[in-house]
Amino acid sequence: MDRFLAENPQPNIDVSNHRNANVGEVNMDELIDKEGQWIYFNSIVLKQKQIQIANSPHLDAKLSDICIGTSAAPTYFPPYYFENDDGKGNQYEFNLIDGAVAAANPALIALSTVTRSVEADPSFASIKPLDIKQILLLSLGTGTTADFAGTYTAEEADNWGLVSWLFHNNSNPLIEMSSEASAIMNDYYIATIYHALGAETNYLRIEERALTGTTTQMDNATEANMNLLVQVGENLLKKPVSKKNPETNEEALKRFAKLLSERKKKRANKADS
Repeated sequence: MDRFLAENPQPNIDVSNHRNANVGEVNMDELIDKEGQWIYFNSIVLKQKQIQIANSPHLDAKLSDICIGTSAAPTYFPPYYFENDDGKGNQYEFNLIDGAVAAANPALIALSTVTRSVEADPSFASIKPLDIKQILLLSLGTGTTADFAGTYTAEEADNWGLVSWLFHNNSNPLIEMSSEASAIMNDYYIATIYHALGAETNYLRIEERALTGTTTQMDNATEANMNLLVQVGENLLKKPVSKKNPETNEEALKRFAKLLSERKKKRANKADS
């Protein structure tokens, strides 16, 4: 047991000192513009063992609580607890870990949420809930390593016990495999839907798949590593969307921005007429 505990370290990141560093007392409703955009955060509620997806009043929590809760990746960061009220004196408890455990790529959740929400919003009356051609979906990945597929072999894993599946060579094989598989399958499902409905250019997945060195360390927040990640992002903009689509990520983002601007102007004109 002592050996197990020695090989099973606790998260060594203390988030308590970072809670008010940048966002302080800012609540989610302060980030929503006057037209009312839908904002959802992806976390696992430990007690209920479910993904928290809703826009109820009690979820209008401080941005600091949301950021810490939605990024509380097991073994990297500690689970996060906070309380919030619904504005009517009712208190709610939140016991959270990173929602990536269930949905590493929450784009599919976003798509299903939007198709339900447009029915209740009069400004989108011209859009049918399942009209994919009217829905632009931008999915931003956090990156994966270039050699992920060849990281482990069956022969090597055959000798692993419980601890090695969770902690091996400063990595977490089981968590990494589950997270990567979830993200890939979500991307596959969404791309298939958009392609089948003739709207493949309305779905844009941007992710760096060749991270190396310290940029692969999700708990490395040094200034040097942050600068490296900025450079990774800038380089990614110049890369093609896919092998079949020579359009660069930068060009695709500008195309998305132009379409969104045009659609917003059309809704505004209809509202004024």
